[in-house]
Amino acid sequence: MSISIVVSLDAAHSMIALPVEAPVFHVRGDHGVTGTDGAPREARVYEEWGYAERAWYLEKRQGFTGVLRALLWPTEGVVEVGIYESIWAERTRKPPVEAFRFQISEAGHRSLRSYLRATIASEEPVGIVGNSRFCVARPSYHLFHHCHHYTAKGLREAGLPIPMWGAVNRYIFAKQLRRIMPLLS
Repeated sequence: MSISIVVSLDAAHSMIALPVEAPVFHVRGDHGVTGTDGAPREARVYEEWGYAERAWYLEKRQGFTGVLRALLWPTEGVVEVGIYESIWAERTRKPPVEAFRFQISEAGHRSLRSYLRATIASEEPVGIVGNSRFCVARPSYHLFHHCHHYTAKGLREAGLPIPMWGAVNRYIFAKQLRRIMPLLS
């Protein structure tokens, strides 16, 4: 049996979406998600994982100096774990946006989940934004370890043939993801 995962890329960020294992039913008044007959319907729900620099994302210390800080020396990273009814590529407002769907084996899925969980230093969230919890990451954030590297490493753990050098920036990473899609069909 294969399991479908989705990698979302926007102008500056990448996320891995995995299916939530148990279906979620919504009732009237819970986000307004019901069938045309008003009865509850089963919703497709994703568990999304991402990685970011804590000061940039949670503390909003951005701008030119934020870019220099985030890339030029190791700073604290955070792992984002969110539960959503749509993938990041459908929610982000930072074009260009692409979504890449891959089928992975059950063993690859277990390995991917193990990798993702291992990147969290503490289960206690340091921030909550919307449906996402942010936990301190084990690895620090810098030019040679950012969100695309985090995502690429997860894909490698899942058994996909993505080179780590291919995660240097959004454009090269997207090109590598496009390259491997036909190989996995």
